[in-house]
Amino acid sequence: MALSTGLELVLNAAEGPLQILLTENGDLLCAQEWHRADRATEILAPALQELCARLGISLMDVRRIACVRGPGSFTGIRLVLTTAAALRRVTGARLAALDYMQALATSAVMARGMLWGGQVHVLTHARRNLVHYQPFMAYGPVIPAYATAPVQLMPPQEALKAVEAAVADRAAREPAACRAGVPLLCGSALHRNVRLFAPLDERRDLDAMPRLVTPSLDALRLLARHGDYFARDVEPLYVRPCDAVENLPELARRQGLDGDASLARLESLLHAAPHSQC
Repeated sequence: MALSTGLELVLNAAEGPLQILLTENGDLLCAQEWHRADRATEILAPALQELCARLGISLMDVRRIACVRGPGSFTGIRLVLTTAAALRRVTGARLAALDYMQALATSAVMARGMLWGGQVHVLTHARRNLVHYQPFMAYGPVIPAYATAPVQLMPPQEALKAVEAAVADRAAREPAACRAGVPLLCGSALHRNVRLFAPLDERRDLDAMPRLVTPSLDALRLLARHGDYFARDVEPLYVRPCDAVENLPELARRQGLDGDASLARLESLLHAAPHSQC
């Protein structure tokens, strides 16, 4: 008899819509996408409650929770990871961390049916004049894409140069007949920097996918299926500096406090041991 993974909940709010999936042994039972990033905090809990009511199940039946840890919106990441941490304590479910950039790369691979060895470049909006950039290699449309370098934070112009250099290097090293399709390029940075990346649409050695700005449901299911689940909370993946931390000295001075002392106090709190290990 085949072993069952039971009910699996997949949560993503790293960028754009709030995505909620419920699967059983990888089979999709229900999926919701809420395109209200400004209200995701007040939507998630009621949405989970309604989902369970419609399917006639309880959150206590969920055995595994896969949550996208970033990089992306600080608020969206915290919402998903905090909700998953609370559910773990109540239900005993195990948690897995999913990477947002990998979810987008895998979505591109699945959309194009890219074979092993293909290149995927993911660029997402970080904040003004900054993007997250990470290259991936395809392992085929039924296996998650593999990151070939860590995610980096850089100006969009530098990211464009990195993509063009990678494409040129591949063209120099591999004969066209041996390539697994043209490299793919996707992510919200293409949409947010249209003038910069628009010329890539005309290139034959690169397949730009500006409309792919949200992970597909199939890619999230695949990553959740391959995830590593543990009985501990998921740590967020923040790449860009937090605006609130960068602005803390100035905010402190406006309150009549010492800016350097406030930063030191924050650093101490961030690394202090929690009062509860539950």
